Amino acid sequence: MPELRDFAGSVAIVVSSCDAFFDVWRPFTFSFRKFWNDCPFQAFLIVNELRVRSRVLTPIAVEADRGWASNLGVALQQIDRTYVLYMQEDYFLMGPVQREQLAADLAYVLEHDADSLCFRARSDLDPGFEQINERFGIVPRNSDGRTRCQITLWKREALTSILREGENAWEMESRGSDRTQEMLVLSYSRRENSPVPYLMSAITRGLWTAEAIAMCREDGIDISPQFRAEYSANSVLRRFRRALTRRRLQRELSLRKNRAIDLDP
Repeated sequence: MPELRDFAGSVAIVVSSCDAFFDVWRPFTFSFRKFWNDCPFQAFLIVNELRVRSRVLTPIAVEADRGWASNLGVALQQIDRTYVLYMQEDYFLMGPVQREQLAADLAYVLEHDADSLCFRARSDLDPGFEQINERFGIVPRNSDGRTRCQITLWKREALTSILREGENAWEMESRGSDRTQEMLVLSYSRRENSPVPYLMSAITRGLWTAEAIAMCREDGIDISPQFRAEYSANSVLRRFRRALTRRRLQRELSLRKNRAIDLDP
């Protein structure tokens, strides 16, 4: 049976982020360490100009923020693995990683030279979805869900090839599937059996979700600095909170320009 450490030379983790979400890094790191403390893969955190200290995440500084796709493209050039496990800073792990299952999945992807495997199923399977085994299958070429920014194992060169300067993650999801027509794209078919259980997501429209705040409180994590407001379904209140959060963010960023952010307890 394959083990995760067998793939340490082929797989790295890339955590997509930017300095505007620096307050989310510590809770993410906590959940990662709590549920995957023996992760054998080097894990990279994309930052802009802030300095980071961490025993868990290796920062990749891409300098000025040029948008999701541009930041990610610069970071991928600095990772020397064939595959990357894509994550985001607000995807908090919610349970232990199923190591044997994940290792088996990685073995299949590498053996069959697949371009990607998404570990989060869509709410409904696409017509023509081709089940390979009890966990995952082949996403049809005409599907609009071939490039979802969920936790996904990507061939690094394949992911790089479909990035477009200036696109954000939502634009990539809506436009990117057409760029993968010649790629072997796999996805889980059911959400409840993913080997990497996670909260999707801790941040919505720039604001903390109630679920994320509850997780932090339960684990005794102090969200610091606590400048980001909580998401509200009320559109007027939400706009006010987003504007307030943006103003507070600029102040907090200026305070941290010359000192490293410690992500370890």
